[in-house]
Amino acid sequence: MKKRISFMIAIAVCFSMLLSGCGKKLTTENAPDYVKSALDACYKADFDAYMEFTKSTQEEAEELYEQGLDANMEASGIVGTSVSSELQDQYRQLFADILNISKYEVGEAKEDGDGFTVEVTVEPFLMFNNLEQELLPLLDTEEAKALTTQEEMNQFVFQKMYELMTSKLDAPEYGDSETVTVHIQPDDDGIQTINEDDLATLDAAMYSAIL
Repeated sequence: MKKRISFMIAIAVCFSMLLSGCGKKLTTENAPDYVKSALDACYKADFDAYMEFTKSTQEEAEELYEQGLDANMEASGIVGTSVSSELQDQYRQLFADILNISKYEVGEAKEDGDGFTVEVTVEPFLMFNNLEQELLPLLDTEEAKALTTQEEMNQFVFQKMYELMTSKLDAPEYGDSETVTVHIQPDDDGIQTINEDDLATLDAAMYSAIL
């Protein structure tokens, strides 16, 4: 469960959102705005600036974001189980809520060949550090021991994990900030695009405590 949740949060949404390149001419002045618009779109579901840079429509941006949440649901392991549709819907909203409280700050841009580098400072989540340890005692209760089917156990485990995670969102904890260098380079069509490997590094830094 712990590995599934870390993968779910760390990669799926950002990668799905940031594949579109920038359709506007970038400079050292607006390259940081482009990076921030992309991060705001994938984490905060704030699409306005992203649509302006990439010439995407509201519908296209929202569809990509929803596809990212779909990937989160798949990665969590809850899809295709007997877990109730109500709890699955609650998880989907939980994932969106977690992404929305991600903390990052975009710094200045520097020219780098035909593109740019932009420093992004993130504050890693700490509040999910001990989820697995907190869950284990709940699996040793009389309530858990009374479950007789795999379906009942699935519902129980996902319900308890959901309760543990949502309880931490009211007072999220973050670690010391880390800085990641994000590269923007033209693709084969000459469209300035954020490097996917840098996004993976950014996600890993932000969610290092739950990897």
